[in-house]
Amino acid sequence: MDHQIFTYVLLGALAMALLVAAFTDLKSRTIGNKLNLVIAAGAPLFWWASGLDLWPGVAIQLGIAGATFAVCCLFFAIRQMGGGDVKLLTALALWFPPTNFLGLVLIMAMLGWVLTLVMGIWGVAHSKIVGAKPVRDTALLVACTLIAANFASAVLGGPKLAIPPGLIDAFGSNPDTAIFVAMLPIAVLAIVTIASIRIIRRHEHQPRVPYGLAISMAGLWIVGGGLISGMAPVTGG
Repeated sequence: MDHQIFTYVLLGALAMALLVAAFTDLKSRTIGNKLNLVIAAGAPLFWWASGLDLWPGVAIQLGIAGATFAVCCLFFAIRQMGGGDVKLLTALALWFPPTNFLGLVLIMAMLGWVLTLVMGIWGVAHSKIVGAKPVRDTALLVACTLIAANFASAVLGGPKLAIPPGLIDAFGSNPDTAIFVAMLPIAVLAIVTIASIRIIRRHEHQPRVPYGLAISMAGLWIVGGGLISGMAPVTGG
């Protein structure tokens, strides 16, 4: 079999494995060790099929995986990630070079953020806390989620809410306001995040986000981009 064809076969198999991981994490909040092992074991085949050199190519992949595992273990220690999530992200680190993996982590963060807010909406809407205002707080959280989703879409290159060009020109053409324009999205993002956390905590609700789902969706995003565009293997080897 031609190496390039085999490469895309492996990417297709990885996509199917990620779909299974997303389904199992959504259903039972667990990702099996066997599935993570299969994903990790497929990486050396992918290195070979894409012609990745032992040095520095494979060494870089192992370094990325090692660094990912170390960082994720810290998140696991403070109970911000599950063990299956740590293993899945480490296994995926074996597949993707630094640029692609950085993109995967960014997408994962954006999706995890939006998922957290969506699950927060559910918890606040069903709040039974005496003196709380679930209807008002749910509406506020929905507004925060829409802003967060728009920001995530903008970061990921998807559709986003349009800003009138005239408004951008009016502010951007003035040097005194250029910094303000640049910092405004960050300020709005910070306000939305802080407000969302306060609302969720007010109802004593701590959403347990299936980060395995966010990791799997991010991986599918990266893999799908390579398969659909028909570009060269993502390792670039």
